[in-house]
Amino acid sequence: MCWLGVQIRMNRMFRVSWILAELLIGVCGVAQVPDHGPVIHFVNGYWFNGTSFTKGDFYAEGSLLTHHPHERRAYQVVDLHGGYVVPPYGDAHEHNFDSLQGTPAVVANYLRDGIFYAQGMTDNVSGSRAVVAAGMVNTSSTLDVTYAHGSLTAPQGHPKEIYESMANGFYYPSTPEQRELVMSHNAREGEAFWQIDSPAELDAKWPKILATKPDLIKIILTDSEHFTAESHVHPELGKGLDPALVPLITAKAHAAGLKVAAHVDTATDVHIAVTGGVDELGHMPGYGQTAKDDPAIVRIADDDIALMAKRHMTLQATAGIYTDEHTPPDDVKARQTAQRDNLRRIKAAGITVVVGSDRYGSDSVHEADYLQALGIWSNLEMLRMWSVATPLDVLPKRKIGELKEGCEASFLVLKANPLENWSAVHVIADRWKQGQRIVVADKPQ
Repeated sequence: MCWLGVQIRMNRMFRVSWILAELLIGVCGVAQVPDHGPVIHFVNGYWFNGTSFTKGDFYAEGSLLTHHPHERRAYQVVDLHGGYVVPPYGDAHEHNFDSLQGTPAVVANYLRDGIFYAQGMTDNVSGSRAVVAAGMVNTSSTLDVTYAHGSLTAPQGHPKEIYESMANGFYYPSTPEQRELVMSHNAREGEAFWQIDSPAELDAKWPKILATKPDLIKIILTDSEHFTAESHVHPELGKGLDPALVPLITAKAHAAGLKVAAHVDTATDVHIAVTGGVDELGHMPGYGQTAKDDPAIVRIADDDIALMAKRHMTLQATAGIYTDEHTPPDDVKARQTAQRDNLRRIKAAGITVVVGSDRYGSDSVHEADYLQALGIWSNLEMLRMWSVATPLDVLPKRKIGELKEGCEASFLVLKANPLENWSAVHVIADRWKQGQRIVVADKPQ
């Protein structure tokens, strides 16, 4: 074969090899070769490896981490000054990013607190679309948000009482007149909730639900033990779905490639969700427990916990929603006694617990601190819950939650070791997302 023919074959082989390398892009462990920007060399840091911190260097080549940058690129050196590097935190249960007016301040708060990933567990569809279109979220300089859009609920069911109230200028119906107004209005039907009373209505509304392009499906179960035939005829404001609809909804969602998360308030709600095929619990019963309440109502059955473990379900604990310095001490004691009982058995079963805030306008800092203070998990387990399990629950297909070759160059630099002192998770010296530094203003006083 002539020299020219050999050269042509070699060039073709080189091009094929390069194409094969390009096909490996995005696989953790295989570095991507970006087309722009400098290689950033991070030095003098202690990097979290999932169990401890190891001193070493990393490079960010484009949006990915690597130990082996390409020599053809210019380097920028960033000294981490002995900081402790961890993956960014997540919030698996929020209702924040569906307002053009309110979103910028909330985004700034999340980024300031090191929370880069958030899962919207009900939102106004048109508002969230406007927020995304405006670039307020889901960019390399903001946080990444997924949306459930409208919850599937019963006629007059939760969260209609909240969203219809807000549509009429108040937060919650506190008078008979407001209650009647909320029950007679459906301005947020198809936006923040879907009222479903039968399999036929589910079939009719399902194409419209999918047309909103949800990232997951959220269903509402509330006091299911009291659901009766009368509930269909005279539905109560703020209740939940007919339990018989749950397996029908989960089957449709799974066929569409969507996970299902369930709002639950009682142990019976949990049983219906678990046996009905739900993938994730949007709460753990007991977050509103008082000293006067029967703890048996919120105690999850051992058999249901075993089934949760078998089905590899996830729990958004949302344990601290209603607990703060104003909560009566007797209620705090009753609440935390019930929570520790459930959570210890859930932990023993190996069920994944994730951090979710469920506080309008706030992020998951309060919930992470609340869970840590319960004394059930070590600092290491809590760090993994907040910075590994929660982000992966929000975005399971992304290469996040780990600091290793080929994963996203997104991380926080803490000033002290959080395994030794939990409060260190809040003292953040630096923030990086996909190879770009995130600069935030100081928290308003």
